Amino acid sequence: MANEHMAETTNESGATKGNPFLKKFWKAAPIGLAALILVVGLSGGLAGLGMPAPAQASLTILLIATVLWVTEALPLFVTSFIVLFLSVVWLPPSLAATEHPASASTFLAPFFSDIVLLFLGGFTLSAALHRYHLDRRMAQWLIRRTGTSVPRLMAGVMLGTAFLSMWLSNTATSAMMLALVFPVLEGLPPGTSARKALILCVPIAANIGGIGTPIGTPPNAIALQYLQKIGHAPSFVQWITIGVPMVVILLVLAWGLLLVVFKAKGSLEIKTDMEKQDKYDRGMIIVLVGSAVTALGWVTSEWHGLSAGTVALIPIILFFGARMLDLRDFKNLSWDVLIVMGGGLCLGAVISVSGLAGWIVDQLPVQGASLYAIMIVFAIAATTMSCLMSHTATANLIMPIVLGLSITPLTPVLLAVAFSCSTAMALPISTPPNAMAFSFGELTVADMMKAGLVMTLAGIILTLTAGYWWWQIVGLF
Repeated sequence: MANEHMAETTNESGATKGNPFLKKFWKAAPIGLAALILVVGLSGGLAGLGMPAPAQASLTILLIATVLWVTEALPLFVTSFIVLFLSVVWLPPSLAATEHPASASTFLAPFFSDIVLLFLGGFTLSAALHRYHLDRRMAQWLIRRTGTSVPRLMAGVMLGTAFLSMWLSNTATSAMMLALVFPVLEGLPPGTSARKALILCVPIAANIGGIGTPIGTPPNAIALQYLQKIGHAPSFVQWITIGVPMVVILLVLAWGLLLVVFKAKGSLEIKTDMEKQDKYDRGMIIVLVGSAVTALGWVTSEWHGLSAGTVALIPIILFFGARMLDLRDFKNLSWDVLIVMGGGLCLGAVISVSGLAGWIVDQLPVQGASLYAIMIVFAIAATTMSCLMSHTATANLIMPIVLGLSITPLTPVLLAVAFSCSTAMALPISTPPNAMAFSFGELTVADMMKAGLVMTLAGIILTLTAGYWWWQIVGLF
């Protein structure tokens, strides 16, 4: 459906309108390009770049995945399987003779990683809340406070999501807030652009909100760790001082962008059945308790030491074990999105273990450059890599290199990398919240890029301009 939508859009506005041959060519061209990239990579056509063989294989896989994911020439989950197949068949033999060999399990593991478990738990929570109409109750509560105006409702959802994301995992926050948004969509006609805006506002706000505190996103925590090593770590309050203003500015920009790009106007049409309030029964109480325990587990992860994915097993075991959900609900979970997310994580592993990430960073033109120029280079590198692989992995790859630079101060460079990682949200695979929103089935990659790419650019520009200026005023360096 996404491919047809993209092709039809192009045909209506370009020379391909009404021409069956050009329509078929438009659909087949990305697949042909991906095949050409594979042939070049297998024949050693990338050797001239001066990178080792495993990195050449990794670059080939990266380019193929990028072409197919961006164009949606194939279903996104099929592209994930292509990434997995090429990784398992190509990379272990290529890495066998190096100092860092890898087995097939290195690339299989991401498909059932902690992040994927977190997704599965989030989908289960959403299914249970929907089945027992608790999502409707939450939606009614939100509507009573924001009104039925779509712009006001979006503002309320974005503020709530961003605030929660400062303290919780942005994936866990998105799971809860998307469960709240789902019943609200029933008040908007199918196919309207306002529905897309309402879905997109959740992942965008979740990605932005994490910037506000040191614990909001893993890149923040990683940056804080390295800042402590050099003795320039900001306090919790200092981080809020530099982070929250950026969150507020980006939220306002994102809200306005979604309103303009998707023409999100008008009001919800509240249906009669949505206004009904069923009495709380045994099933509702179990779902409420299970959801509360899961949310509490996510909030207190630093105390009990369990990962977010492990905590996400609670609703899966409880709701299916107590037969609050059945096999049909299990089959209806968004398994295709889990595969897409696994493919993104697998690609991150490919880029990391093959040495491609290190090679790319080594090529960055930082010799003899000024502090500000170095900050720009590393921020752009972090943004680009974070759009295609894990934000955490990107931060872990780049920040140690920054720490080895013979420049002072390092504080602005480390902060720029952290913020650039967190604001990269151009594609469904860029962040777990993006992939979770994509699972609704109402968005295409083009829809996500319309807003995500602009916000990614806005984030890096704000970081390198007003952010850099504000950090000096606050006295961080």
